[in-house]
Amino acid sequence: MSSIQRYHVGPRLCETVVHNNTVYLAGQIAEDLSKDALGQTVEVLACIDRLLAEVGSDKSKILQVTIYVADMADYDAMNLAWGEWVPQGHTPARATVQAKLADPAYKVEMTVIAAL
Repeated sequence: MSSIQRYHVGPRLCETVVHNNTVYLAGQIAEDLSKDALGQTVEVLACIDRLLAEVGSDKSKILQVTIYVADMADYDAMNLAWGEWVPQGHTPARATVQAKLADPAYKVEMTVIAAL
């Protein structure tokens, strides 16, 4: 039986789950909600880097990302930050969808599945 490790456990979710050498990140959002979509995306990506590093993984091991944008008008700004961050040759499977996010100030949210 494989063990499940949970990190940053809260009352409704945990930030990171590791099971069978796979890392699952909960939806990541920016802390500074006054930033535009580009700024929020940069923050989200930095958070993903930090959470992956904490369990011994990194962005080159990301298998799949789902990106939620509140407004598709912000798609290009989000992609600008993404393109500078994602390692070429290690781009993951990805979906980007427009969604009504939990707070109107959220512009971008990302979920990640990565290998250890």
